[in-house]
Amino acid sequence: MNDTIELLARAVFAGAFLAFLHARARLFLLYFQQEEYDDARFARWLLAQKAFDRRFSLVLAVAGTVAFLAPGLIAHLFLGLAAVAAILLLRMDEAFLAQAKKPLVMTKRAARILWLALGLGAALLLGALVLFARPAGLLASALVLAQGAPALLIAANRLLSPFEKRVQKAFLAEAREKLQKLQPTTVAITGSYGKTSTKLILAHILSTVRPTLATPGSVNTLMGISRIVREQLTPDHRIFIAEMGAYGEGSIAALCDLAPPSLSLVTAVGMAHYERFRTVDAVFRAKMEIAEAARRKGGKTIVNVDQVPEELLRAELARAGAGNFVLVGRKGGAFPLATTIEEAESRPVGLFVALGHEGARHELLVSLHGLHQAANVALAFTAARALGVPPEAIKASLRSVPQIKHRLEVVAARGAPTIIDDGYNSNPDGFRSALDLLDLLGRREEGGRRILITPGMVELGARHDEAHREVGAYAAGRADIVLALGPERLGGFLEGLRSGAQAPEIVPLASQAEAEDWLKRSGRTGDVILFENSLPDLYERPLRL
Repeated sequence: MNDTIELLARAVFAGAFLAFLHARARLFLLYFQQEEYDDARFARWLLAQKAFDRRFSLVLAVAGTVAFLAPGLIAHLFLGLAAVAAILLLRMDEAFLAQAKKPLVMTKRAARILWLALGLGAALLLGALVLFARPAGLLASALVLAQGAPALLIAANRLLSPFEKRVQKAFLAEAREKLQKLQPTTVAITGSYGKTSTKLILAHILSTVRPTLATPGSVNTLMGISRIVREQLTPDHRIFIAEMGAYGEGSIAALCDLAPPSLSLVTAVGMAHYERFRTVDAVFRAKMEIAEAARRKGGKTIVNVDQVPEELLRAELARAGAGNFVLVGRKGGAFPLATTIEEAESRPVGLFVALGHEGARHELLVSLHGLHQAANVALAFTAARALGVPPEAIKASLRSVPQIKHRLEVVAARGAPTIIDDGYNSNPDGFRSALDLLDLLGRREEGGRRILITPGMVELGARHDEAHREVGAYAAGRADIVLALGPERLGGFLEGLRSGAQAPEIVPLASQAEAEDWLKRSGRTGDVILFENSLPDLYERPLRL
């Protein structure tokens, strides 16, 4: 009888633990996916966040100690209690996963990593079942596996690496062959910030005159672009616009090898990538790979000179030939020049931009908000002209540009607060532009309050505190209430807020969910609320297991 009970207890514990391991592996896979399956970056995040299991490990350690000291039946009773704890904790993991701001996307690659990791865990647990007759040994093995769930994912990723490379190579070859066969005019866009907005503005203009395909959202990686080409590019498309992200020197060159551009755009070179590149020179070199690719096809590169270090650009023009570039911006001299930028008085219109191009002055009404969008509009206007679109057609298109999701997207409804959604911004210039819009719309609402909700910015490296202090000082006179999300990493920002003569009310909160709860309790109809940046779970939701 005792043997049957002990065997049943071991089987129940093994099943409960594997269910727990499945939930825990999925939870870690969420963060692994947000780190783009980069083993080293994922490991650094684990160490930085101290994302180690505490609760279940304590349960297993206590149960294992008692099981080691107690006689057989009592020891197996504690094995059963550990199984109950496993079920309770897996439910907590599943609830945490369900609340993720950026949900886990179970792609084929993610599924392969998950199931191989679980297979490795099951094999190790089976080995423990065979090796250890006493519950204490099984519980100790489970403790190691509970702590080692991230290591199982990394091991699975490493084991699958040769297969993934073969799959990616085949996908890339298919996409490259399709582009070579269909021969669309390819436009490539890169920049530390502004590239997605510029892409969407340009795609809207071009789509009114020619069939145009643009990579959606923020898709800008090698596999992301190849997937769009394979799945969505058709013989009808005459223009293909590809946003290209830089994750290190050589990454844009690889993207251009897949989709060689006839025309390229550089929106900005700045601090948004300091954490990866360390120096602005390295960022600049990475971005200029797009210009080299366009030059090889006899095309030109349009550059926003206001957002590129002047000395670096001057040296590049001398090296590569100024004739291969078109310069856009207020500092453009004889080149296209944005002369007037202001928020139009009529809210549905958004921006009024006057710019000079090829000796003519063009006045544009643009259905977007944010003064920083003027540079993106100027880039898109210049690119469209380079592709032969008449100025009047461009002007008509700009009047109907759809608001760009999560990029100064204004949502206003009668009887409700006005929402400014700038969740996808994370650079100082865009932050200031959003604050200007908050101030402008807030002053129009009688009796309303200007409310800023932000977790700050990321990937600023050594400039983190300084940049936040500067933006905080800028926000001080443009917001009445600031909900600071994760104040422990916003010391410089809070200092800046308090430095001005008109310091706003500061409400420190842990997460955006808490901010939304605050708004439900304290929001008013006339409020204007700016959601500035929405950090992924990697930054906002540290694991406390």
